[in-house]
Amino acid sequence: MIRKIIHHPEAIGIATMATMVFLMSNYNMLWRFGFAHYTFKREMVIYPIVFCVVFIVKNMISAPIVAKIHQHSVWLQQRPRHISFPILVITINITIVMAIMTYFTRNYIPNHYFTSYIMNWLHTVIVAIPLFFFVVRPIIKKVIVLLRNVYQLEAN
Repeated sequence: MIRKIIHHPEAIGIATMATMVFLMSNYNMLWRFGFAHYTFKREMVIYPIVFCVVFIVKNMISAPIVAKIHQHSVWLQQRPRHISFPILVITINITIVMAIMTYFTRNYIPNHYFTSYIMNWLHTVIVAIPLFFFVVRPIIKKVIVLLRNVYQLEAN
């Protein structure tokens, strides 16, 4: 079964997204509640919900929008797609998911939803984009490639 999972064409993308959601969710909880009030148990309740929301937003909203933008933008077509596409998807995902999660978790100063949202959005984007490009994507790619080499598909 592990062979089928790691050799799936979207294995790297889903593993990267799952890792990013986990890290950013923990980061945002620590940012909001601090070490004193952060509980891993709370994170384990929130993580599956946030992952599902991010997965749906990415597949139904941000990826199709970014694909259209890339298709019609001459400037973006001249940029490396493996860089510009994720930056735009991450930015749109953060914009939508942070609005949803800021509201539902009441992660804002009373009567200052918009100000709190902007601050949450800023500190999330500043961390998410470098984390994706310099830590998560390279590590996930190496691990999946290593696993694919160890667990090669059997010839039928």
